[in-house]
Amino acid sequence: MLRLSSIAVAVLVGVGIVASSFAVDAPGTIMTATIAPSKAAATQPSNTNVTGTVQFTQDNLDVHVVADVTGLSPGKHGFHIHEKADLSDPELKSVGPHWDMAGKHKHGAPDMGEHHAGDLGNLIADDSGKAHLDGSIKNAKLDDLNGKSVIVHAKEDDLKTDPSGNSGGRIAGGAIEPKK
Repeated sequence: MLRLSSIAVAVLVGVGIVASSFAVDAPGTIMTATIAPSKAAATQPSNTNVTGTVQFTQDNLDVHVVADVTGLSPGKHGFHIHEKADLSDPELKSVGPHWDMAGKHKHGAPDMGEHHAGDLGNLIADDSGKAHLDGSIKNAKLDDLNGKSVIVHAKEDDLKTDPSGNSGGRIAGGAIEPKK
């Protein structure tokens, strides 16, 4: 009887570990990033008060991304997921390079076969400085984003130049974390 109880406890503990490792990817789970201006944004006079939110949800094998950002200069702005959530550097250089699950891709458009997983393309701001993006990251798990960050750039991403699409300074960003 004692041996059977020990086996049952071991199985339950094992199931709990497996369940907790997939909890972030469970349907209905949301991860968010709250976008705030970089401390160096003053060097970008038309982009000094960039704020917004980015929401991530699991959608079958992909991660659905919805971004709403304000305070941008009208036009296109590179938009990327970076390797780290360390926003301590005034120019946001502490976030590291673009997130690349495979670690071997070149920069590109999100709909190209060859691109970093974190290459989300461009936010397109209207005349009032508002931008909305609705897209997905193919073959990704929500948990892959934990500890990463989202960065908004001053200029348009050309969707080809390594490593960041020639998209200029990092004007705003936010750490990606489970929604509280």
